[in-house]
Amino acid sequence: MTNEKQTVGLFGGSFDPVHNGHLSIAQSFLNSEFISSLWVLLTPNPPHKEDQSLTSYELRLEMLKFAFEDWDDVTISDIESKLPIPSYTIQTVQYFSKQFPDKEFYLCIGEDSAHHFKSWYQWRKILQYCDLLVAHRPSDKILKLEPEVARNAHIIDHDPINISSTEIRELIKNEGDISDLVPSRVQDFINKNNPY
Repeated sequence: MTNEKQTVGLFGGSFDPVHNGHLSIAQSFLNSEFISSLWVLLTPNPPHKEDQSLTSYELRLEMLKFAFEDWDDVTISDIESKLPIPSYTIQTVQYFSKQFPDKEFYLCIGEDSAHHFKSWYQWRKILQYCDLLVAHRPSDKILKLEPEVARNAHIIDHDPINISSTEIRELIKNEGDISDLVPSRVQDFINKNNPY
């Protein structure tokens, strides 16, 4: 019998809509030796996107569930819709740490977010609850982080798919083809519900 804590990655975002780039980075996090499962957290109102109008939470949640429906090691969580607004990461990691003391959490972010991590609300406090897993494009270029951040960061290799939710929404508005950019079940949902 082992007393080791189960290791869980927390991967948040507005996912408007979820796309193959999100699935690719999720797989990279799971491929790392750090976590055994990934919890994907749908953010209702990201503080850094307050000027952006988002598709309804319920529709984004449905698309997320379709996107990861065949992934045994991924759990979709709507907990951030039940926590106080705005959706600060510190609230989320505090909640999970309290609710699941038997688990060890890692906050999963891309390298762009890692570079700006010190601008996050109560970033030092976040690092008291969890280390960072930072997805970095494998290259000769070393990812340089602020020392205070780097001490709690673990770098994992990730070859990103260069697409964004913004580009996909524009394509949909212009009746473009998104079949190679989103999972097929997500495309079917978009075609049926026309959220954009």
